[in-house]
Amino acid sequence: MTNARILIVDDEPIVREAIHDWLVDAGYGVTTARTGEEALEIVARQDFDLVILDVRLPGKTGIRSLQEMKETKPGIKAIIITAYASPELRTEAMKLGAIDYLSKPIAPDQLEGRIRAALSE
Repeated sequence: MTNARILIVDDEPIVREAIHDWLVDAGYGVTTARTGEEALEIVARQDFDLVILDVRLPGKTGIRSLQEMKETKPGIKAIIITAYASPELRTEAMKLGAIDYLSKPIAPDQLEGRIRAALSE
């Protein structure tokens, strides 16, 4: 399903751009956002097959952003990524409907495998 639309939300330009480039090279349609607020505005205007959300964002956290996305688009799929992994955070993300939770740094093949699995569910 390489024509899938993916939104990447990460405030670190190098991470956001690296993931963007990996996924574009793999054939996905990719949009990016720097903040949770920006992501919520984009999700309100467009449909995505998957959202990749960093936990630590300026303003709204990735967890809070996911919660708000799920309120307006309950079927949206999300993968949470973080450099600050914890069992509590993983549990919270999964309770809110995240379908996966990955710790940074993330290898391109690992991420693409998780994306393929998420899109096939």
